[in-house]
Amino acid sequence: MPETLLMVIPPTVRIVDGKYEVENDYANNLCAYLDNFEHVTFACPVAQDGAQGILRSRPISDICGANRLTYIRLPYTYREDKHLLNYLSTRRVLISEITKAKYLLFSPHAKYDWPTLGVRLAMELRRKYCIESDWDHQSVWDLQLRAMPLGVRKLRKSLWARSFVTQVTRCMAHSSVALLQGQEVYDAYKTIAPNPQKALNVQVSADDQISAAALRQKLEEISRGTPLSIVYAGRMIEMKGPLDWLNAIAAASESGVALKADWCGDGPLMGEMRREIDRLSLVQQVSLCGVLSREELMTRLRRAHIFLFCHKTGESPRCLSEALATGCALVGYTGAFPRDLVAGHGGGEFVERHNWRMLASMISALDRNRPRLAQLVEAAASSGKQLDRTAAITHRIELIRRYLA
Repeated sequence: MPETLLMVIPPTVRIVDGKYEVENDYANNLCAYLDNFEHVTFACPVAQDGAQGILRSRPISDICGANRLTYIRLPYTYREDKHLLNYLSTRRVLISEITKAKYLLFSPHAKYDWPTLGVRLAMELRRKYCIESDWDHQSVWDLQLRAMPLGVRKLRKSLWARSFVTQVTRCMAHSSVALLQGQEVYDAYKTIAPNPQKALNVQVSADDQISAAALRQKLEEISRGTPLSIVYAGRMIEMKGPLDWLNAIAAASESGVALKADWCGDGPLMGEMRREIDRLSLVQQVSLCGVLSREELMTRLRRAHIFLFCHKTGESPRCLSEALATGCALVGYTGAFPRDLVAGHGGGEFVERHNWRMLASMISALDRNRPRLAQLVEAAASSGKQLDRTAAITHRIELIRRYLA
């Protein structure tokens, strides 16, 4: 059988000026897959506007080796009626593609998604498959349900959540290898998947690492007592904790900390964040920068002292590895993933989740103790040097080949 890889995944494609474009980070992964397999096919729906947070993308036709790459557009369903309407036709497509491919990779991510169907079909056809995840799905659903008022809608979503988590458990349990992105996700599924493997989705290269000169300049600024430079990069959604982020900054500012904070990104909570900035009198301290190019973002990260984050669920966000590579001290809510990132060389200080007041106290303490902050920044840069996109994707490909061949 030819060395072919099939991936059924969440929406990573959008339409720009009538052309299919794939999310930038996933495009990097596709290039690596194409370097290692004769043909690569990936299947997913097209993302709805604003739904999946694709901030930067490139045309599929521009990807290196695109002549050996096939994109299959699947229907966007995620609802009972739409899913059932498209079920039989999508099932036929997936059976055909699963039969043709040597290596199978599925990413279940939501109730009524297509990767879960792909897993079921692979099991029926007695095929080995790889499953991957960068979320602890139970943790994500728990956050959503806690925020919902009592009522019929919450009851319905609770049943959805229970059903989906059961589906994911079954998919994990029958997999040949599970690629679990980061310590948090690994801990969630290591007793369910028979072959759990911790695999990072790193998107930093040697060019992204902070230079020695830029690091020295940052350390000199800190020692001179310049106002703290704080940054975050990500979507403005509840699981990223944007309102906790603002509250922590407001409390630190009220305690006397001179600071400037930037949130780089966009999302459905933009309007609420703007209102909170006015209410908390943070107009002079906080800027909502919107979506930046990767070059602009990395430049801003290299200049910042602290990467402040308030992630509320068990996930493996790529922004933390980018922050470390650029010499930003990680300061935020605790979790196995951020702790593991800095376990070897340091560079992070963490507080319990949802405790933004303690986070504000930590910011104040670091402002008063500049030598400690400088030490964290230097350690963060050291931790960041251990992260490399090529090494991470090579490890992932080796695991796929080893356990699915």
